[in-house]
Amino acid sequence: MSTMKMVTKIQGKEFTQFGKKVLFTQMKYRELESHFEVDEEVQRKIDTKRRSEIRDFILDSLENRQGFHFSPFIFSARNGINPVENGFEFVSGRKIYILDGQHRISAIASALVSLNTDKEVKEEMMHYEELERIKEQINILREYPISMQIYLDLEQNEERQLFTDINTERREAHIGLVMQYDYRDQYTEWTRCVAKRLAEEMEIEQKRSRLTSQNSAITSLTIMRRCLIALFEGILTVKTGDPYPRGCAPNKVPDVAESFFRMCIRLFPKTMANRNKYVYGLSGIQIALAYTVFILIRKYSIPHQEAIRMLLPLKKHCSWKHTDPIFAHMYNAETGKITNHSTVTAIQHTAKAFFVKIESERDRAK
Repeated sequence: MSTMKMVTKIQGKEFTQFGKKVLFTQMKYRELESHFEVDEEVQRKIDTKRRSEIRDFILDSLENRQGFHFSPFIFSARNGINPVENGFEFVSGRKIYILDGQHRISAIASALVSLNTDKEVKEEMMHYEELERIKEQINILREYPISMQIYLDLEQNEERQLFTDINTERREAHIGLVMQYDYRDQYTEWTRCVAKRLAEEMEIEQKRSRLTSQNSAITSLTIMRRCLIALFEGILTVKTGDPYPRGCAPNKVPDVAESFFRMCIRLFPKTMANRNKYVYGLSGIQIALAYTVFILIRKYSIPHQEAIRMLLPLKKHCSWKHTDPIFAHMYNAETGKITNHSTVTAIQHTAKAFFVKIESERDRAK
């Protein structure tokens, strides 16, 4: 019987970080998948929703033949890696333990399961052209390069501390920057197009997702995107999947969206950027207006442009101040301002209040 241990040789560079030895290296997913484990005493329980979102992002990127990028994964070696001449090696029978990247690496595995399931279906149905496409996607994912930082000499209590520090102090790519540079999302592209058209009429925050009282912008790319999704699909939560602008040809979406924001400019006072007095700079108000358009279209089966024009009576029925009775469901008497305006419930309630005012004006006109 052979007692030879199987080892996997890897290349990389060793550095010292915070007094600890760290190996910086890169491996293909297929090479890494059998060499790591998750220690539940160190890691938190997997968030299945987050994993699903990342998996869908991966599958969409593969389907659209677009690359996707992950920041380096972080592992602890736990004596599972030895330095050898001209490199390092995984020790047979030992594992390294993931400290950061659990959801991403689990999502890759989940995406492969999904693709292999599709592959079997296409094989049984003899859809050979689609089968080849799926095989190509599987190969791309199995060959996906995983960049890694592997701590070589951490104690388990130090692993817990590092995990806590990473998840407390880390900052994901700012959503504002994503809005500026991501070309994989159609709603993001439409938003950038509309923002460019309105640059002379509206000050639009390009980087930050949230607006503060010190910010003179009246909206942001992030808020505008949520408005478009509410306007065209009636979705007030996270949008997933392909865009589906109901009742509007995709090439007309920027025109309709531009009309909506121009109507908003007509509705609000000239000093609308003063968020201490007026509410337009609050995301929940803008999204509620967009959602009101969606409700009007659904109620009356009318075109988008007509529904947008129906917002005009709000100009005389609402002062747009925090104290206006239309916002009573969100008004905080202690602060003198409305609060919690961006929850789904609050947006729905606000849109309903807008709709009631529009309906009353419509009844008077009869």
